Amino acid sequence: MLLFLLNLIMSREYNTVMIILTGGGKLIDHLGVSYDSLFKEFQLYRSITYGYLHPAIWHLAVNALALWYTGLYLEKVLRKAVILFVYHAGLIISSVAYVLTFHGEYMYGASPAIFCCLGMMTTWLIKDYSVLYEYKKIKGFRYLLGYMIISNFLGLGTFVIHLAGFCTGLLLGLVVKRKVKKNIREYTDHDQFMEE
Repeated sequence: MLLFLLNLIMSREYNTVMIILTGGGKLIDHLGVSYDSLFKEFQLYRSITYGYLHPAIWHLAVNALALWYTGLYLEKVLRKAVILFVYHAGLIISSVAYVLTFHGEYMYGASPAIFCCLGMMTTWLIKDYSVLYEYKKIKGFRYLLGYMIISNFLGLGTFVIHLAGFCTGLLLGLVVKRKVKKNIREYTDHDQFMEE
């Protein structure tokens, strides 16, 4: 939210209404990632900073809610350092995939990192289907399902970064282990029994 407001203040010479509705602005120019900034100017920090920029109000709201719902679950099953690693791995790999595919465009937003987390959770589900009972109890479970589907219809560039983040998460899910509480198995078995 702070970066959102800072971008508006710094972008006074821009049309601020258009920035709020569609994005852009001074901070995007300085911290967003593009092919030139990454591979010609070697500003490698941009492969992370772009993930903290959300100049459009709807973009900020949708991603903040998805990140909050995903984080509520991940904080229960992973150490914070692991969450930070997964989050930033999703940002870095997605930025490289994006700028190699779309040379002349700037990229910003946290959705690649969120999709990385969701991809990791999907790998856990594939490895152990009983995890679905845990996921259904996540606050915002239906929102996250809608987010994963609807947000991919925003354009080819959006689809590419989401796919790159999701695939990164799928691979990380093979090596990142979640903490399992002893009573989760009993709880999910009990729920399954009650449904039958």
